[in-house]
Amino acid sequence: MNLPDTLLAEDRNEARHHRQAAELVLRSGQARIVAPHTGSVGDESAVNPSEFLLVFCPWKFDDESAGVVEVLHRPGASPKAQRGYLRFLTVICEIVADFHRHRQVREFRNGIVQWRRFEQFSERVHSSFDLEATAYQIANEGRRFVDCDRVSVLITRGSNCRLVAVSGVDTFNPRSNVIRHLERLAAAVIVGHGSLWHPQDPERLPPETSELLHAYLDDTHSRTLIIVPLQVDDAEQDLGPQHARGVLAVEQFHGELDDGLRARVDMTCRHSALAMRNALELKSIPFVRPLRWLGKARWCLRMRNLPKTLLALLAFIAVVIALAVVQTDFEVEARGKLQPEDLRDVFAPSEGVVIDLRAVHAETVRAGEILAVLRTPELDLEFQRVWGELQTAQKRLTAVEAERLRNPREIDNQQRRRNQLTAEEEELKELVRSLQRQYEMVQEQQAQLEVRSPVDGQVLTWDLTRLLEARPVQRGQVLMSVGTLDGPWVLELEIPDDRIAYVLWAQQESGSELDVNFILATNPGIAYEGSIKNIAGRAEITESGDCAVLATVSINRDEIPELMPGATVVARIYCGRRSIGYVWLHDLFEAVWSWIAF
Repeated sequence: MNLPDTLLAEDRNEARHHRQAAELVLRSGQARIVAPHTGSVGDESAVNPSEFLLVFCPWKFDDESAGVVEVLHRPGASPKAQRGYLRFLTVICEIVADFHRHRQVREFRNGIVQWRRFEQFSERVHSSFDLEATAYQIANEGRRFVDCDRVSVLITRGSNCRLVAVSGVDTFNPRSNVIRHLERLAAAVIVGHGSLWHPQDPERLPPETSELLHAYLDDTHSRTLIIVPLQVDDAEQDLGPQHARGVLAVEQFHGELDDGLRARVDMTCRHSALAMRNALELKSIPFVRPLRWLGKARWCLRMRNLPKTLLALLAFIAVVIALAVVQTDFEVEARGKLQPEDLRDVFAPSEGVVIDLRAVHAETVRAGEILAVLRTPELDLEFQRVWGELQTAQKRLTAVEAERLRNPREIDNQQRRRNQLTAEEEELKELVRSLQRQYEMVQEQQAQLEVRSPVDGQVLTWDLTRLLEARPVQRGQVLMSVGTLDGPWVLELEIPDDRIAYVLWAQQESGSELDVNFILATNPGIAYEGSIKNIAGRAEITESGDCAVLATVSINRDEIPELMPGATVVARIYCGRRSIGYVWLHDLFEAVWSWIAF
């Protein structure tokens, strides 16, 4: 800082003598002061042809001189001041030496931490021969070792690349745009470029690769992207980068591409390439999974374990034979409700407001009895309009008839007036007939606003006053339910659509109604019997959102002491006899068959 140009020029004697003086202090390891315009006295004398007072002090590292600190002063200072300069510069050099020692300690500490990470990475990467497990270990442990934001592992298939693992995620969508762009970019880099170090790649990318790179960066917003082939340094190296077994993609969203990152990526690639090669070679062996399983189970064939193995094998064969031969009842479980067979829902005949509610919960009603009365303001207004127009038309008709009877026929003018009255009379009669028909229709509509019971029974809907009184209703809305509790009762079952085939097959084989055993949620300790009466011809979506087929089961109501409409029922439908293995494992068989077939 602030050195004169004469001491910096390479071709000047002042600069050469200045360097020699500094080198002399560095070799001797002793601080010294060189007066201005000092000539050479001996080999160990410093030359200072400049006009400044030069104060030199070396700083040491590991007991060796590592550098020199020099200060240029104005001349004329006293010897005491010069010694003060020298002591101050000596203290500064001690601080410089402490700084370098601390930096070296930090470097050693960071090196130890980095070495431990690398050791952990190497151990976990080579811990498995499974391809997917190895790829995920490379991605996750490689991200920790490289100290980046994301690491992706791809495998090569000819000229294409397929992503197998991404750090930090268990699953990914292989059809997403980001993954497709990465696969295309990796394939292009491996085939045409060898490797990619963005943004400091010294080589110029081909236009096709550059387009793929920008498309991928637009989706991910990565600041640093490194794509390196995973290739072992052996005889295969002569085949070129396109014959690499895999590809490693390293990304950073913040930070720069420095030498430390390059070194860590190179170390990661060397071990990852070896692990990927071993996993791929093992996967290429035919029947490798059964062979590995047999290798793990070879202890069973040892001589001391052979009797135990034979006994276990015989027991297994006996269990398989028992599962295939022994027969048991095959039943399909279904859920439903207990309901009276004659159960009717009462619907609102029209849109309106309930003005008179005459039914309450558990009330016994007769067929045709009025349960509620609705009122429609529009219908009331129409009734008043038609009634008023009818009364007006009838009064006008009466007046025209009376005037026509009083009018004589002798005079021509009176004859013409009589004819006009006759025509008007006929017109009013037709109007009266039309209004009478409208009046009757309005009366019929008002009569329909009286909600009547469809059957003899009891009202089953709870708290009708809170639900309906003075409430507006829509046409077709269910107002209440009426059921005949003294009549027969049935079970309304919801058979899952994936179980209805067993029921239909059993019904065809038996040719009769299938037996049903059921329990009630109100009394689960007692089982009752019934038989299927009807099965719906199609599946429907139930209130719970499942797809099921509705079926009706006839029961003996005298066997059930307390009949409660809507009680939950758990039923088992008897579908013949099957082997124990089929009864226990038919769900597994169906799942395996569906997986194989589709």
